Amino acid sequence: MTARSRWLVLLGIAGFGLGILRSQNALAWSSLTILVWLFVEWLWFYYRIWRELPALQFSRHVNDRTEPRGIIWSGRTVSVSVEMTSANSRINPLLVVHDCLPENFELVSGQNSCAVISRTRSRKFCYQGRARGIGELILPGIRITLQDAQGFFVTERFIPLKQTFRVLPAYASINESQPLVKRMNSLPQHGIHRLQRAGMGSELLELREYAAGDPPKSIAWKVSARRDMLMTRQYESEVPVRVYLFVDGSVGTRIGGFGKRLIDQIGYVAGSVARSAISAGDPVGAVLFDERGQQRIPPAGGERGFHNLLERLTDFAVPPSPPAQRLSPALINAAMRLCGEHNPELLDPRINQVPFTFFPIAPWKRRLVYRRTLLANVLADLYGLSVSQIMELVHDDRMMSQYAQRMLSEAGVSWMPPLVKTRSQGFHDGMATMEMFSKAIAESVATARDNEVYVIMANLLECATNISHVQPAVKIALARHHRVVFVFPTPAFRRPQPTHDTDPGTTAGELLERAEGLRNQELASRLQRELRRLGASVAFSGEEEGIRMVLAETELARSGRVAFAGVR
Repeated sequence: MTARSRWLVLLGIAGFGLGILRSQNALAWSSLTILVWLFVEWLWFYYRIWRELPALQFSRHVNDRTEPRGIIWSGRTVSVSVEMTSANSRINPLLVVHDCLPENFELVSGQNSCAVISRTRSRKFCYQGRARGIGELILPGIRITLQDAQGFFVTERFIPLKQTFRVLPAYASINESQPLVKRMNSLPQHGIHRLQRAGMGSELLELREYAAGDPPKSIAWKVSARRDMLMTRQYESEVPVRVYLFVDGSVGTRIGGFGKRLIDQIGYVAGSVARSAISAGDPVGAVLFDERGQQRIPPAGGERGFHNLLERLTDFAVPPSPPAQRLSPALINAAMRLCGEHNPELLDPRINQVPFTFFPIAPWKRRLVYRRTLLANVLADLYGLSVSQIMELVHDDRMMSQYAQRMLSEAGVSWMPPLVKTRSQGFHDGMATMEMFSKAIAESVATARDNEVYVIMANLLECATNISHVQPAVKIALARHHRVVFVFPTPAFRRPQPTHDTDPGTTAGELLERAEGLRNQELASRLQRELRRLGASVAFSGEEEGIRMVLAETELARSGRVAFAGVR
């Protein structure tokens, strides 16, 4: 019952009572007529709930496919259509159907809901959207709102229609990111004869004029003396250049909204580099590291290797269990809102009954205990908890916080407040990332061959003052003739730049933004300076320039030429 019907029932009872007491038959009969009319409306509404709602059938088509699992790309538009039919002859009006969308799905055009205002055999509505970030996308189901013509009675139901999609990372076009593509691979495919291409093999291919950056050992001194000009030997390339992607998946890269997380930016750069390298015939592998350990993907080429790499990156980007947080009213409110959207029937007082107690006496405390009891009952139904565990949820803040975080995380809520508080100890997180990165690159160097390209995408900006902790691992990689490229993601998706604006602003937000920009610029300069001394290349964010720099280092490793690596 809505508030309108409650007030009408109260007025009807009051009018009937006054009519009996004062012997006013007209008032009594009119009030009784209103009460009977409300009772008939309630019977008809209850009949619709019992008869019509179970007969409704739904089907969802995502890109014309209805499978429970599928694959989509982040940033690409997908078409979704929802069709509603009834096992009865027709669908009665005053029905609102809403397709619940997760946080990782952005509505582009159309509406994800429709209202049935006339009798019809079937109803269909379509809309378009796109996934914001990589990882996993879950479309949970359909929420139904049924009401009568006068708005006296309203009920909500949730129809599970779960579809899970793996969201692959987007990548830049090859023509935009790599102007010079190796036309032929040095390792021919099956059935193709060996191709002689310039490289650093043992067989001489040709002689050419000396170019800046060529190694001195490749100079043909006798031929240069006869021709009175420096000539360089070109050798056959025997093996392609292997590219290893080091992907950081620590907690700092997963915090933020979908599409703006550091892990989304890392996935874009990794996909772009892998697409360009594999198109040039170079195998690409990856080392994925976070607090749970390391995952190694062996180098592979071809379309199958590329899609396998993207799928592994996508599975790695799916957030694990969030770090434990203290229970807060905001966390309880977020969990209650999610229950109201996905499980409205479990919040019905007729099903989820809270026993009456005299304690606590304070009204605000009683309200808090009431909401926690409702939430505990819903969590018990979802996760199969016992009666004793329900009582623990009501009184144990740690246990309630753990299950509330679990429910929000499984529903696809991003790692932002109140699910995960913004961490203020970035230095300690960066030190842990440094240790994981140093261990990963040391193990890779111990098992790898020479002349490989290491593309390191890690969140080390917070620990720029202690970058010396990773310098030994970088020196070992450079000593083995590997080319090391650092691509540091930034929260703003742009390279930190000094602010030349003379007016810093007057509001607190403008001053805070300016201070954060100056701090990031100082940390970026320190990182560039320290890593440049070692001979590594440095780029910030997922810009095209950073991707071009990685591909330029790959081209240098392929040709065998020596060039000083610096900031590009």
